[in-house]
Amino acid sequence: MSESVVTETCPLCQGFGRLERPDGTTVPCECRAGEIAEARRAAARIPERYRNCRLQNFKDLQNDSLKKAKAVAKRFVDHWPAVDAGLLITGPVGVGKTHLAVAILNELVDTKGATVLFCDFSDLLDRIQASFSKGSDESQDDIVAPYRDAEVLVLDELGARRPSDWVREILYGLLNTRYNRRRITILTTNFGDEPDARGAETLEMRVGAPVRSRLWEMTQLVTVSADDFRRTHRARAFA
Repeated sequence: MSESVVTETCPLCQGFGRLERPDGTTVPCECRAGEIAEARRAAARIPERYRNCRLQNFKDLQNDSLKKAKAVAKRFVDHWPAVDAGLLITGPVGVGKTHLAVAILNELVDTKGATVLFCDFSDLLDRIQASFSKGSDESQDDIVAPYRDAEVLVLDELGARRPSDWVREILYGLLNTRYNRRRITILTTNFGDEPDARGAETLEMRVGAPVRSRLWEMTQLVTVSADDFRRTHRARAFA
């Protein structure tokens, strides 16, 4: 004989999932908090590899640069939504820039109920280019619209795509719209404002002067300097 499963009904909302306010409007019941947070995470389009990124598991023991970057990220989350600028996280490959940016998104969803979105800039450009093909169901505006409107956007790997007038036009249009709408943007990039010892390109050379100028207004610069974690981790694994 099978046993019946007893499901407890929430004493606050009686299973309806929403509570009525004195003014007649309704809000989600706290019993649905986990479900709502999970839906927000799914809508954020965070890649599977980064979905467990949190500030608490960001490895900041290597040097003061990492500790300062983590402290800036924590302060950003703690003060949200009373923040008036995003973050521009710069540094060489493998130092945890994307981890830090995504950790902020996850923390905002978990603790502040924010609506967030992740975007790899190269992937965005590929989707836009694909929309030009015959028979495409998406237009450029359809693709870009969610990124223009997101409450908080992480734009990852800024400058990774070889610069062209078209790339810079797309980037400036997206950032300028977000600036005008007072949306918060967090960006990561491997390019800094000064060329490295090998004379590599600067961020301005990759994205153009108008975009770099707009970023000065939109973001706080966070510079991360550390060894490539992926390289050192792999070296230790095979030592």
